[in-house]
Amino acid sequence: MYEEPWAWPHPTRHTLGALLMEAGNHAEAVYRADLGLDGKLPRPCQHRRNVWALHGLHECLLRRGETLERPHVELLLQQATARADIPIEASCLCRHRAA
Repeated sequence: MYEEPWAWPHPTRHTLGALLMEAGNHAEAVYRADLGLDGKLPRPCQHRRNVWALHGLHECLLRRGETLERPHVELLLQQATARADIPIEASCLCRHRAA
């Protein structure tokens, strides 16, 4: 059924990733999909440079000790948080803060 605006404008992947992280599970694939880094989602469903997904991906990279990609993601995250009007402490507002 067509609806405008969308019934759920907030991507549910942010919430899924945050819940997976709180449960101690690996959520990197969720954030990569949201950012369009894995090519699995069609372009309208990708949220490139999204501050929430960048925060989640950065936290995942930190957790697994990744050093090659992390500086690039950290730079993108810094650019995105510079434009944010609220402090970004986790990958979803439903999650209080990063672990």
